[in-house]
Amino acid sequence: MNVILSMIILAVSTVLFQDDFNDGNADGWFTKGAFTYQVLNERYHFSGGESGNNPTSYRGDTGMEMSTPDYSVMIDAEIEVGILIGIMTRYREDGLYNMMLVLSIPSQSLNLYRWHWSSTELLDSYPFPVQEGTTYTMKMQCSGDTFAGRVWLPEEDEPELWFVTASDSLSIPGSAALYAARAPNDLTDVYISCFYDNVIVETPEPWALTQRTWAAIKRLSSL
Repeated sequence: MNVILSMIILAVSTVLFQDDFNDGNADGWFTKGAFTYQVLNERYHFSGGESGNNPTSYRGDTGMEMSTPDYSVMIDAEIEVGILIGIMTRYREDGLYNMMLVLSIPSQSLNLYRWHWSSTELLDSYPFPVQEGTTYTMKMQCSGDTFAGRVWLPEEDEPELWFVTASDSLSIPGSAALYAARAPNDLTDVYISCFYDNVIVETPEPWALTQRTWAAIKRLSSL
C-alpha cells in the first residue's frame, strides 16, 4: 500500500510550448481540412464544414513535431456546434492511426480512442456531463507506452487521478493536436464551431492511478 501511495507524487514539469492566443493569431499551428481556423476574442476557433472530414490543427515545440515522444497537453475547450472536442498526442497526418482523447456530447463521457482513418476503436471511457456552450479543461498525456486523460471544470482543482488510460505501441513524437467533430450528415450552414484556449504542452507528470484502480485499492485496504 505504501509503495502504491508513493507513486502519487507532485513534480515540477517543464513547459515545452504554450499558446493562449492573446496575441490574436495562431502562428505555429498547422491545419488539416477546408475549415476556417482563426483567433476570435483571444480563443482559437474552428468553424465551417467539409464533407467527410473534421477539423484538426497541430504543432510541436520544434515546428511541426515534438522534440520528445513523452509529454502532456492541456487545453480549455468548448463545443458551440458539434459532437466531439479534444486532443491528440503523437499525431501524424500520414500515420496508420492516432491516439485521441475527446469529450462526447452523444455519450456524455470522456473517451480515449485509437482512431484509424477508416474506423475508430474505443479504448476506455469515463462518464462525464458534456454540454454545448460550456468550457472544460482537458489533459492528455503520453509517456512510454501509456496514454491517459482527465477533464475538469476550469474553476475546479485539477484531479490527481487519470480518468481513462490505455497502452499502445505508438512511439513517434508526432505532434500535439486539437480536434473536433461534427454530427454525421449535418446539412446546416455551419457544420461545426468549437473554441480552444490556454494550450500548455509540457513534460509528463508521474503516472497516478485511474479512478477504477484507486477504488480497487480502497477495497483491498478495507479487508
